[in-house]
Amino acid sequence: MSNSYMNGGIPADDQHSTPTDPLELVNSRSLVQNPTSDVLGTDSLNLLLTTEQAAAMSKSILDIFELEEPPKEVEAMGDDDEEEDVDLEDQQRRTERLKGVLSLLAQLWWADSDQIDLVAEKLADGSRDPKWRIPLGDSGVLNFFLEIFSGHILRHTLKIHVLRLIGNSCADTDENRERVVASNYLSSVVLQLQDATLIAFVIPVLYNICIDYEPAQKQASESFLTRELIDLISSPGFNDSRAFLGYACKLLDLMVAQASDKEHAPESTAIVLLRIAADRELPVDMDDFIAVVNTALAFLQHEKFQKALVAQGALDGALAVLVDSYTRFDSHPSIPTIGSASPSDQDDAKALSQMRSNFNQVLSDVSALPEFQEAYPVTSPFSSSLRRWLSSPQLQLKVCACIMLGNLARSDATCEEFVHVSQVHKLLINILVDAIDSQLLHAAIGFLKNLALPVKNKEVLGDAGLFEVLPRLWAMDILQPIQFSAISLARQLTIGNFNNVRRVCKRLSEDQDSPSYNRTKLSLLIALFERTDVEPVKMEIARLVTSICRVFNTGAGRSADEAETKRIQKVFFTRHPDVGRPLSFMVSQTKWPVVRSEGWFVFALMARTEEGSQCISDMLQDVVVFRPLVEMLTGKALVDYTPSSSSPSSAMSPHSTSPAGSSPPIPAINYEAQTPESPQPHAQAAEMARLDRENATVMISELLKNRGGQMAVMRRTLLEDLLRGGTELVMSYREAMPNWRAPNTGPSAPDKRHRAGLNLQEVTEQSFREFS
Repeated sequence: MSNSYMNGGIPADDQHSTPTDPLELVNSRSLVQNPTSDVLGTDSLNLLLTTEQAAAMSKSILDIFELEEPPKEVEAMGDDDEEEDVDLEDQQRRTERLKGVLSLLAQLWWADSDQIDLVAEKLADGSRDPKWRIPLGDSGVLNFFLEIFSGHILRHTLKIHVLRLIGNSCADTDENRERVVASNYLSSVVLQLQDATLIAFVIPVLYNICIDYEPAQKQASESFLTRELIDLISSPGFNDSRAFLGYACKLLDLMVAQASDKEHAPESTAIVLLRIAADRELPVDMDDFIAVVNTALAFLQHEKFQKALVAQGALDGALAVLVDSYTRFDSHPSIPTIGSASPSDQDDAKALSQMRSNFNQVLSDVSALPEFQEAYPVTSPFSSSLRRWLSSPQLQLKVCACIMLGNLARSDATCEEFVHVSQVHKLLINILVDAIDSQLLHAAIGFLKNLALPVKNKEVLGDAGLFEVLPRLWAMDILQPIQFSAISLARQLTIGNFNNVRRVCKRLSEDQDSPSYNRTKLSLLIALFERTDVEPVKMEIARLVTSICRVFNTGAGRSADEAETKRIQKVFFTRHPDVGRPLSFMVSQTKWPVVRSEGWFVFALMARTEEGSQCISDMLQDVVVFRPLVEMLTGKALVDYTPSSSSPSSAMSPHSTSPAGSSPPIPAINYEAQTPESPQPHAQAAEMARLDRENATVMISELLKNRGGQMAVMRRTLLEDLLRGGTELVMSYREAMPNWRAPNTGPSAPDKRHRAGLNLQEVTEQSFREFS
């Protein structure tokens, strides 16, 4: 053996310089094509090394780790947490030493000496020291072993030590990770997962390369790391390597964050993970249980894996995992106090709670899929299991059941089946009696709102005592989304249903000496309207009032003679003298035009009755209401408006509501209140203004008919002038629009009600979305 090899210097023939890139030393399997032969000379390689020669080469390599460490100076003061400064001079010295052994490594490798196993082991041990990691990369030693690892079949022992060398060299060292990625060596490491005997080495190596290094994560995903890991952990051969399950999950967490992994990962990825979590024969501990489930949930954020969960019938298994989180582990871990539970117990409790919450979010997304509704009808065993959860003592199970079943309630037929067959509404009402958790309340109310949409369900829900539990929720001023949703539920129940309206307007007490004798549930809401400053809450109360007024003024949901109708209307306005305040707010606000139109429509209905006319007449005394009325019917601001009637004091017939003398006549027009549902939410402002104008003219016309004889002359004249101006605008619009159609006809007529999907993530947002 030549001295040039031992010393790492120039070959004896001095024909070539030593290559700086060690890849040139070992880029082929055959000696003839090996650039090392060219570098060292054809006579330089000794393929028949004696044991003594190989041992001597090995010792010369091992001796570099005997490099003397410079003594550390002890400072009197300093911060022990500060990172140690890199000694560039020392780093360069180590690099030069390592460069000198490249030729020896090549000789040992091509001579197929067992000594290279010992050298690889020593280098792997040395790479555990951070000071050697950069030098191992800069010297070319790391690339040397990467090349032989990816291009050759290695002995098992040598492969283990090479893996250790790669993994240790890449730990917290991006420079070496870059070397692995740059030449696409990572795929070779990924393939080693197929060898069950190497699992304990390959998984940590992959973790060291990928953690905190995005390029490596991307390449690992493109090398199908997720597929290899899922195949591995689902195979019986992994049972003896369960200790590395946590690291496998961490790698999968990195992979799912890559855009390419949605395509490369098997669609059964989440299912495999959930099965491992639910495995009773080989149960995992709590840390691994949380890790496995959280990783599955990360994949289930994507629709591909959600659909697979439904298509492969794995939802029952998913529910079993959620139940296991309570039955296998402490469902109510104690909050540590001094001398009691440890901080680690508190961390475990928080981790479990967060995992369950995330689980519910995923299940809510899955239940919103059309595939879910097709696969699991109301009467399915799966739905029956969820209904049982509504009575569970575990909070998150109740929340999950409310959301998933609520997302099934997307059609009238399904909602009617839930109420009339399953009677699920009774369980939901029981939840509302004493529940205080905002997630549970939101989910239960959302489910009930869907159930309240069909006409057949409204009275059944009222008969079941739902209105008796709502006042508690209306009083939750600190949970405004819950407060809002509960009011919205009450409004939905009153739409077109006289008996539910009676429930809202019924006395709180029949004891005449009680302060509650003259109060009703609607009184509680009007009081809430006065004290709250939350606009959506105020608006929903106003909409509830208009719903009640619609029923009273249209006879919806009841059969009563005219005398009985008048009696009911009189009682309503007597018990609620301040009902005009929410209605005034409704028509004076400008934030929600559709809701404002709803108010003007109800005003037109109310004006047909004596009590309603009186209420509207009182509201028009308020400039906040009168101003938008003037602007709508005249196109002018109130301060700029001048009545066109020349003689406000003109002679009037005591039985006529129209002025005589010089007042111009009111054009004849067929007045009919038009429902604000006619325009869709995206209707143009002009169409919305037309509806408001026509309903306002109907209101004034009916108001003059019912109250005109009791009005002061000037006030009556002013209203007649407004009626005249509004009527002219209405007629002008109709003349300019030859295709004008009556309300609720044609393609834009409402023919469909939309049910809101339930989504736990929007607990604090969804309630107000209607007004945002």
